[in-house]
Amino acid sequence: MKFELDQYLPVEAYTEVLEVFHMTSKIILFEFAHQELCNRDIIIRNFIARTDMMEKAVFNLWNLQDYQDCWILYRCLLDRFFHLSHLHENNQFEVFEAWSFREQYNALNRVRSDPKFSCTPESKMFSFTLEQKERAKILSINPPVWQRPKAEKIAKQLDMRFLYRFGYDFGSTHVHPMANDGEQDFFTITKLEPAPEFPDQCSVLSNSLLIGTMILQEALNASLLSWRALVYNLIDDLRKFLDKGSDEYKHSVVKVGTLFEQGVRFCEVRGRTPNKKGTV
Repeated sequence: MKFELDQYLPVEAYTEVLEVFHMTSKIILFEFAHQELCNRDIIIRNFIARTDMMEKAVFNLWNLQDYQDCWILYRCLLDRFFHLSHLHENNQFEVFEAWSFREQYNALNRVRSDPKFSCTPESKMFSFTLEQKERAKILSINPPVWQRPKAEKIAKQLDMRFLYRFGYDFGSTHVHPMANDGEQDFFTITKLEPAPEFPDQCSVLSNSLLIGTMILQEALNASLLSWRALVYNLIDDLRKFLDKGSDEYKHSVVKVGTLFEQGVRFCEVRGRTPNKKGTV
């Protein structure tokens, strides 16, 4: 993570790398699509897809000068990184899937049961399948025991307290209402002068991409599929760009992209011990 303005690259450079990140994520997702996945890899696949979509959203919001929501999404990315690290370290993917199903089912059922909204049972948005109802009954008898991990605790365990202090905790100040909410938005919308000098927000682009690469690496490490070194190398090269502006990723992305177009597979099924490669 960086803090000085002269450490950041032009926004156009980050935008170019976003496209590479998106292509990398897309290739990985297609690799998952070629496999018969267990709950663990389905969750990992979905984490990657959500990450890629949020990365693009950060840049779209940046272009709208909606910097506060950029920071909110950055915090959401960190939240997913901490969750994924916790699930991987403690092998809790199965219980997390069951817990998630029950939490979502119960929340939906509370809406359906509210007498003020008697029409909801007829809505497709609030309907259940027979399979969902049956599973909910089973889980109500033996409910999954799981709790969301504390971001600060996970950051400490990873020896990455800075991710919590300067990322998650700082981003939280944009999530919840503050007295000066919307001050920059006011001057952005009205164009009135003299406008106060607001801090440059370029850091959120760099930092969001950094966390994106960390999620990709953690996802591949946690996956039960064996991934080729080329994919890890590309992720490492993206991180080198964010650190020192290295353009090595341009060579890696051409190599990976060419092989993908030729139908080369980047992963294979393996045993129960995930392959760990790459560094943060």
